[in-house]
Amino acid sequence: MSSWRILLAATVVTGCTASIDGAPAGTGAAAGISPASGTGSNPGMSGGTAAATGSGAATGTGAATGSGGSSSGSGGSGGTASGGSSGAAPSGGSTGIDTPACTPGIPATSQIPRLTNAQYDRTVRDLLGVTGLSASANAAPSTLLATDQAGSMSQLGWSAYQTVAQMLSAQVMADPTLKANFLKCTPTGDGSACLHDTIVAFGRRAFRRALTADEVSTFTTLVSQGAQVTADGTPDEVAEVLLNAFLVSPSFLQRSEISETPDSSGHYVLSGAEVASRLSYMLWGSMPDATLDQMADQNQLTTKAQILAQAQRMLQDPKARDMVAAFHRTYLLMGTNTRWDSASHDTSLFPGFSTAMIPVVAAETEKFFDKVVFTDSGSFQDFFTSTAGFVNAQTAPLYGLNASDYGTDLAPVALDKTQRPGFLTRLGFLTSYSSFNRTSPILRGAFVMKQVLGFDPGAPPADALNTPLPAQSSTLDTNRKQVDAQTSSQTCASCHHTFINPPGFVMEAFNAVGQWQTAEAGTGAAIDSTADVVIDGNPEHMTGPADLMAGLAKSAQAQRRYADLWVNFAYARTDNSIDACVVNDLAAKITKGGYTVLNLIADLTQTDSFLVRVPEVSQ
Repeated sequence: MSSWRILLAATVVTGCTASIDGAPAGTGAAAGISPASGTGSNPGMSGGTAAATGSGAATGTGAATGSGGSSSGSGGSGGTASGGSSGAAPSGGSTGIDTPACTPGIPATSQIPRLTNAQYDRTVRDLLGVTGLSASANAAPSTLLATDQAGSMSQLGWSAYQTVAQMLSAQVMADPTLKANFLKCTPTGDGSACLHDTIVAFGRRAFRRALTADEVSTFTTLVSQGAQVTADGTPDEVAEVLLNAFLVSPSFLQRSEISETPDSSGHYVLSGAEVASRLSYMLWGSMPDATLDQMADQNQLTTKAQILAQAQRMLQDPKARDMVAAFHRTYLLMGTNTRWDSASHDTSLFPGFSTAMIPVVAAETEKFFDKVVFTDSGSFQDFFTSTAGFVNAQTAPLYGLNASDYGTDLAPVALDKTQRPGFLTRLGFLTSYSSFNRTSPILRGAFVMKQVLGFDPGAPPADALNTPLPAQSSTLDTNRKQVDAQTSSQTCASCHHTFINPPGFVMEAFNAVGQWQTAEAGTGAAIDSTADVVIDGNPEHMTGPADLMAGLAKSAQAQRRYADLWVNFAYARTDNSIDACVVNDLAAKITKGGYTVLNLIADLTQTDSFLVRVPEVSQ
């Protein structure tokens, strides 16, 4: 079908169904959104300010000086740890955490973000059943879109949406199974009656709300003009143009919250459809299902109890496992171009390692978190105490297990509780946070202090990375002693000797590829895995990894850090004093014990801010 005809028809509908920025004037939408041109040129579609919620790829490298990074939505970022102080290393009983004071209220939430690329893929999957573009070797649809970004859309970004919409429309109409996900009936005659029913039913799902009368009229007009905008005017041709028009509409591409029903405080109460959308994109990274749509249409998403019931139901769906996994990838700084996918070790020193193991040990880590959260209904503490492992014939020897007892698939196993409690003792972390030919107490210790405890000692001296490791000698006969000497200068010691090195020294019980070790390779010197690790502002004496894991499990600092990252991720916001109240409440529940991760996630839907929005005010 002629692409110019499809573009013309889609442009007509796009210009009529909604402003391309997704919010008419006066609705309290985010300031600074460019107006729609209505011509198919750069429409200025707003990306809002919400960060990505589903990409799952952290960009932090976990290096000794920058392993932090709070996640804003599912695609967390590297950099300075959330809430961390940026000055010199604290002393005495300080935790090194600059926690925002709790200020009760409702954060401004009037942004109208576009679907992130990950959300776009999941939404297209759940709406149409498409997981890959047949015209692009079954690549995910978002591979042809511009990268995620906030603000007005570029001409290139808009063109990409148009191209993908045309490809999706053609693919759906050419496949009887996919076609049934769009058309609600079999067109007869000129097809107008069936296409009208499709407009109403499919539009409800695509826009995540019921269409207005004007929108139904506009799409119906497009159908009546089918002969002018298609080659032959057949029902299938018109249906393809209709689907394309839905897919380039701002009401599909954006998650608008524009209800203007005020409450007693002057906040805007979200409509049922808007609450359903918040739920689905928070917990699934995708559109609401039929149950949520029905609850919204029946006005059954107005109370916290009703929302909690739906959140608990949704957390049992496999789509929730995907989103929880995405969060833990940000928590662990996993993803493309991170330490997790670039581990490299000297196989002459570590013959049990190969680069083929990298995806295997990463998969084990993900299975560990999935088991703790979903299979075991576990808590934050279980991340550091569980002995659950998953091994295959390739990784078993590194765990001291017999390779012949395992195949190529990862199999569950209970590991030694004295050596392997918690995720930090698994091969994935240990191999990723090591150097090529030795362990790296600095990398491992920095991850523990910055990413797990949320402690940020500030930027290192400019020449820190150029400080050489002293050569091994009779007095420096272990890697630990060499690193201790390397960081002994006055500018390094205050942070490294007090905060960063100690947890890394405790983890010296594992070599560079994660094997348990009691003697230094090469010298035979005994491994010393004792250290005084500062947790919650106080030094605690640790005799090995099991002690460290127990200390982290009970750490209020680590518990608050985990809750804080979840709040950032779920609400797609960075730290602020209002959300600090939520973080405090969740952290207190974690500290009390018996509070599962699923409880925590469900409780993220129980805040006052989940039911209302506060317009942003231009400064």
